[in-house]
Amino acid sequence: MSAPTGQFHRLSIGQNMPETALPARAARAGRSDPSDEDSDRGEDDSSSVGSSSGEEEDEDDDDEESSHDEQSESNSASVLATSGITYDLSQLDSESEARAFVGLTGRFDVVNCRSTPAGYDFQLSDRPQVHIGPDSSTCTCAAFQDQPDGACQHIFWLVDQLHGCFLPASRSTEVTLTPNGRPDRLPRIEDLLKGNLLSVATRLKWQYLQDEEDGMTRTEKVRDIFSAFNRTLPEDTRRDLTETTEQARTPEECVVQGDFEATMFRLAIHDDGVFNSLCKAMPSGACAAIYFDKVQEQSRRLLSDFDRYCATGEFPANPVSPGLGIEVNDVVAQLQRFVSRIEVNIAARAPHGSERAVEALVSLLESVVARNNDPLEGNALGRQTFHGEDEDQRNLYHLLIGSVETDSETDARHFVLHALDALPPVDLHQSANRLRDILRKIEVNRAPKPYLLHLGSLIRTAESAAAMGFGQKRPAAGNGNSGGYSKRTR
Repeated sequence: MSAPTGQFHRLSIGQNMPETALPARAARAGRSDPSDEDSDRGEDDSSSVGSSSGEEEDEDDDDEESSHDEQSESNSASVLATSGITYDLSQLDSESEARAFVGLTGRFDVVNCRSTPAGYDFQLSDRPQVHIGPDSSTCTCAAFQDQPDGACQHIFWLVDQLHGCFLPASRSTEVTLTPNGRPDRLPRIEDLLKGNLLSVATRLKWQYLQDEEDGMTRTEKVRDIFSAFNRTLPEDTRRDLTETTEQARTPEECVVQGDFEATMFRLAIHDDGVFNSLCKAMPSGACAAIYFDKVQEQSRRLLSDFDRYCATGEFPANPVSPGLGIEVNDVVAQLQRFVSRIEVNIAARAPHGSERAVEALVSLLESVVARNNDPLEGNALGRQTFHGEDEDQRNLYHLLIGSVETDSETDARHFVLHALDALPPVDLHQSANRLRDILRKIEVNRAPKPYLLHLGSLIRTAESAAAMGFGQKRPAAGNGNSGGYSKRTR
């Protein structure tokens, strides 16, 4: 392609001006406008047509203009991007060139970004999401979906912005841009981003989403939110809903025909807009409170079902854990599992929900201490045993807390106490009196000495926190303030 001045080559004054429009590339590359060409033509008009050296000068001009044409042809296919990098677009077809030009000279806003097992996701403000992976880059915009073989304007822009963070200030070298949006002679952007996305996001003022924020992955958070709207715990939700984010999905690909819950679950996993909306509707503090309240309710139901079974032989119509029995060993295992789940979730949900966790644990401990008896005593059926076991072998208190005769292995369990250890004293102090009442009862019941010492230590820690003025409550669940403490309004 010739430069604009090349269109006047070999014109005589008597010839007409060609009506060819300025090439698009020349216009984009910032070539001189037609008015400059007119002034050049004016100077030619004032020259002597009959000069004896005209032919030689024409030959010299031909050489200069030819060289100038070649230089202009190269420059006309180059774009100086907003990052300061100059890109050669000569390897692109017209459609890709147009997309690249829009992306490299335009501006988009990144709402947030995050690392995924398959690469990096960038959510743009005008809805599209760009994914940069080790093999390819994709975008959810209509332009990319129509022609997925080449990069769209969002990919061109994003890759340029990211490269701009890693290259030195002086970028005099021109790089050739390929149709997939990757510039040659520059390191692969996904390699540069390894371990550096947070610093890049900070520099560019993009919100960085950490998948394991608050100790939970995004899939776990979505599962947690969904379970908050029903009676099940997150661990017991539909297995088929649980999936990872290893492969990006468009909203259309998230649709599961005939299954609204599965569709919404996938959308929450793969669409940041849906996920953020759900988090606003059901924040982490609310989810934590609901979770520990559910565990407390399920432990109460389980013990109530066990009492009824022992007294009447009646099996629960709606068991707490379908598939598990109501025999004494089943109940012991389920109660231990409840405590284990609370302990795990205390760490995963910190600093949210700790007050509710204390309530769930202390209430469960009170219930077990109150059951230091033979559950078959006085039963309507006159049963003497379940399966030949003696009284201690079906006594929940004896099985979960033990006695002075209990072996060291049972002592080491320290039912509930090891979970209370994970909670801050500021939240334990509210239950200090209840814990002291429990201590008095198990002293009478001759609990193992290590268990007594452990509980006594927890009580002193809780009472010390209150005495030192650290008795303020945490902010109310779901208020979004995770720093400091404030007294609860009475």
